Amino acid sequence: MSASPSLPLPAVAVRRLSGWLTHLGVSRDAFDDTVGLLSPLLRVHSLQARLVERRAETPSATSLYLQTGSAFPALQPGQYVIIGVTIRGVRHRRAYSPRAVPGRPGQIAITVQRQPGGLVSQHLNEHAQVGDVFDIEPPAGEFVLPPQLPSELLLIAGGSGITPGMAMLRHLDQTAPGTRVTLIYFARSERDRIFAGKLADLAKRWNLLRYVPLDSSAHTPNGQEAGRDATTATARVLDTALLDRVAPGWSQLPTWCCGPAPLMDAARQIWKEAGAFDRLRLEAFAPPQASGDPNARHAVALRRDRQTANFEAAGNLTLLAAGEQAGLQIKHGCRQGICHECTCRLHRGSVQDLSTGQRIDGEGQPIRLCVTAALSDVDLESLN
Repeated sequence: MSASPSLPLPAVAVRRLSGWLTHLGVSRDAFDDTVGLLSPLLRVHSLQARLVERRAETPSATSLYLQTGSAFPALQPGQYVIIGVTIRGVRHRRAYSPRAVPGRPGQIAITVQRQPGGLVSQHLNEHAQVGDVFDIEPPAGEFVLPPQLPSELLLIAGGSGITPGMAMLRHLDQTAPGTRVTLIYFARSERDRIFAGKLADLAKRWNLLRYVPLDSSAHTPNGQEAGRDATTATARVLDTALLDRVAPGWSQLPTWCCGPAPLMDAARQIWKEAGAFDRLRLEAFAPPQASGDPNARHAVALRRDRQTANFEAAGNLTLLAAGEQAGLQIKHGCRQGICHECTCRLHRGSVQDLSTGQRIDGEGQPIRLCVTAALSDVDLESLN
């Protein structure tokens, strides 16, 4: 692997040293393990980060401040990183939207919303301690601002989907305060709104930022978030009436939307009907849920490394979840349709892509098991 031009000089030098040692028979893993004895942050291939601060944002969300090493590449606002967390001896990987921490070189922050039944989100909220070290992968993703910033843009967020939006807002405030921005942010209540105080303060001093906070339960999965009762908030939804009122000319604006599936589905439909779908960028912060018949059973054949595993998938489960319920160890990463590590080729049968709602029929197309549900018996081949 060649050194990234975005890496600082010490990291480039260490990576070159690792490359020279590789020619002498010293593996990258051995190099990282050796320098990791001095500090895990010195690793240059399998990167790690240390938790240096915890900060409660809401009763169900915590910001974790991570010190990265010099080999960690620079962030683009809106990108994601995959964090590796070991829980009871099992390593789990999840994607989070990081933001740089002003005045703290090498530090990033992620905000973790506790999800009902979410093993990793609950662990990080309740058990992660200052000093803990996590595996971390380089930032990636296309949910980012363009190099040539528009004069006006629209951001839409729901729940913890505000995290990439917050990274974008801070970047715009620091580098392009002349950009006109409208932020529509759905949360169950002020109490549940992540960064509520920071956003209000930012809107007060940045006169080109229009901040529209909306208390609503309509854009949370199954009307719930963090296990709270749906009656605690209104049913205010994203619709054209709201957009016309708070963001006139919205269909002509470049728009970034991140949040739960109900919000994403509403945005997708509105922009398609307006003929403006090419101006909408979407990013999910939680895996979409399959809504098919739980009594339906579809036979799945999954080939990997010349071996075939067979299992059944219910209509209300993703292919990844169905395989795991059958006891299979399926290679995957983020569980959100972002990292593509669970990508397979569909050779036979029909499935639904839960991130787009699209039906896909077996003609060799790639699909992601974590965001795909079977509509018939299927034949798959792992690509990773």
